[in-house]
Parts: sequence; C-alpha cells; structure tokens
Amino acid sequence: MSTASGRSRRAFVLGISGLGVGLALEACGGGAVAAPSPYSGELRTAALAVALENQAVSAYQAIDAALRAGKLGPAVPALAAFVQTALAHHVQHAATWNAILRAAHKPAVTGIPLSGNAQVMSTVGSASDLGAAVAAVQRLEIQAAQTYTAAIESLTGLGSTVTAAATIAPVEAMHAAALGYLF
Repeated sequence: MSTASGRSRRAFVLGISGLGVGLALEACGGGAVAAPSPYSGELRTAALAVALENQAVSAYQAIDAALRAGKLGPAVPALAAFVQTALAHHVQHAATWNAILRAAHKPAVTGIPLSGNAQVMSTVGSASDLGAAVAAVQRLEIQAAQTYTAAIESLTGLGSTVTAAATIAPVEAMHAAALGYLF
C-alpha cells in the first residue's frame, strides 16, 4: 500500500466519521432552534455519548420491568440476567462520559435530549414479545458502538474521550452480539 493511498483511506474514514458524529449530533437537536450548547468539540461528542447511554438505561429499565411483570412471555433467566448486567454497564458508561464533562467544567447530561427518544421508548414500551424487545435494545447497542467507533478518529484533544470511546465501543458491540445469541 502506498503512502498516498493510506492517506486517502484515512481521509475517507475521517470524513465518514465526522459525518456520522455530525448526523448523530443533529439528531440530538431535533431541528428546533435552541439555546447555544454549552458543549463544543469533543465535549459535544461526550454529551451525545451520555445521552445515548441514558437512553439505553431507560430502555433496559423498561424491559426489566416488562420481564418482571411477565408482559414479554415466559421468563428467560439468561435474558433477565443479561438485562441487569447491561443496565449496570450503561449506568457506568454514562458516569464515565459525565465525569469527562464535569472535568471540563461543563454540566452533566442527566436526561435524554435525543429527538428519536420518544419513538425508541414507544417501541420498547409496546413490545409484546421478547423478540421485539430484544430487537429494540440491540439497535441501541449497535448505534452506540458505531457512534463511538466513528468518533474515535475525530477525538484528538482530550485523551479521556478517546479512551472512553475506545473502551466502551467494544462493550456495546458485545451487548449487541450477546442479544443476537440469546434470542
């Protein structure tokens, strides 16, 4: 492989990564005119990451409640255990990303400022069987893994954001794969 070819591929990957992060950030805005964000640069990516993690926490809590109430069919102990484990991971991931924001003297993200959150939660809440519930959270896991993987190339200023993205992305991918295996 020539150096020019390597640079060309890297430029392409960086461009796609920037586009992916930009589209994800746009999804947070919902197209409405809002007050200026307190986050810029890599901190915007960290804020998006917290929102994605908070959304996953909310979705897993809803599935956990539905499993406990028997609304998703017969109990599947392996899935119930997985839900609890994934929920704990997402709580920790949100704390990691919020710690980065707080270290930069920015406000922590406590809600889910994502334009598609109502639709995601509606899908999770209306799931009447395990397949639909699993598919909904599997999509969230894939989205988070892809977002963090794409962001890694564009994160350069804060070592903590690169480390967080690089260590959390594989966990999200593992969750998605495990959900595919369990159901």
